[in-house]
Amino acid sequence: MLLLFRDRAGLAMLFVMPMALILIMTLLQDSTFKILEEKQMSVLVLNYDADTFGINIVEGLKQSSVFDVVERLDGKAFDENAMKQQLMLGNYRIGIVIRKNATTALKNKIRLGIQAQFPVEEGPIFDLDSTDASDTANVKLYFDPITQSVFRQNIISALHEFSAAVEAKILFGIYADLFNDMLDIQLKPTQKLKNLVVFEQEYASTAINKIVPNAVQHNVPAWTIFAMFFIVIPLAGNLIKERQSGVAMRLKTMPGSEQAVVFGKGVVYFVVGILQAIFMLLIGFYVLPLFGMYSLKIDSHTLPALALIIIATSMAATGYGIVIGTIATSQEQSSIFGSISVVILAALGGVWVPTFMMSEFMVTVSKLSPLNWGLNGFYDIFLRNANITEVLPYAASLTIFFLLCLLISRFYTKFK
Repeated sequence: MLLLFRDRAGLAMLFVMPMALILIMTLLQDSTFKILEEKQMSVLVLNYDADTFGINIVEGLKQSSVFDVVERLDGKAFDENAMKQQLMLGNYRIGIVIRKNATTALKNKIRLGIQAQFPVEEGPIFDLDSTDASDTANVKLYFDPITQSVFRQNIISALHEFSAAVEAKILFGIYADLFNDMLDIQLKPTQKLKNLVVFEQEYASTAINKIVPNAVQHNVPAWTIFAMFFIVIPLAGNLIKERQSGVAMRLKTMPGSEQAVVFGKGVVYFVVGILQAIFMLLIGFYVLPLFGMYSLKIDSHTLPALALIIIATSMAATGYGIVIGTIATSQEQSSIFGSISVVILAALGGVWVPTFMMSEFMVTVSKLSPLNWGLNGFYDIFLRNANITEVLPYAASLTIFFLLCLLISRFYTKFK
């Protein structure tokens, strides 16, 4: 404890640096997370059709809560070249061009399909419009080169949905005219030919509805775990100081077990890890909202699970510091290897880049990092309101990692 309290740089690294990291990284990543969860995408639209198909597609986009339709730039009309320029500059991500005579081409295609259902001897039952029957209702999509595939799929899926609704509407109109001409039956218009199938959405846990994943819920636990594992530098450094100064040798001449000395150091840094976690979480609860961020939320019944994950993570971090301090032969070795290894484990574990942004291969690799185990435990608590039973596998993995570090330290000392 005396060595720790006298190491002001070490204390700053353990408490001040993580607080600054949480504030800075959350502020930096807030916009990125908002893009991932944003409800509207700005879409440039050029409707050259100006008929049933084009009008209904544009109206469908406008009525959707996902898209913000832009038909004029700075109050002025624009052409296709101007649209491309805006997309290349990154001002917009998606551009839609509905070609001229799209409605006429669509009607002709439908009429040809209906005509094919009648016997040949009936002859033509429609007078096709002047547009070539081979024409198609063409919609051109332009994308900003950096647009992610998920956004491209969203706009394409939405357009397919709107297009299907317009096709059904036009099809019903053509059949209504056909019935009127052939059978003198006037069909009544109906608005009930859409949303016939109801898709019900429900979370596996009802409590998840209360919490939307955001930058705070990722960065606070992520950098808390990162800070806790940075215990490796002062803890390993103090173990090496004792060996170099001769204190470790004098301690060995005293009656008692060497494990008592190691556990004495471990308990101090274990408590430091607990304090780190408490301070970092308090920032998420009370400080980040002052910067316009979300606030961490947690139900009372998940507090035992939170305490378990904090304890297990602090144990794992302490064990890692002990094994590094045992194996390293100098403070330079311990500080360089310790810091770099923690950064690598953090990168693999989803601290720097969340695992849901990683490839499937990297998601599999991330499971090898103890920081990922702790982070997933925090995720379950903050996003799924998990109880002790649900986070127990992560806590068990961290505890096994702690015991494994102690065993390695023990056997390495005896071997040495």
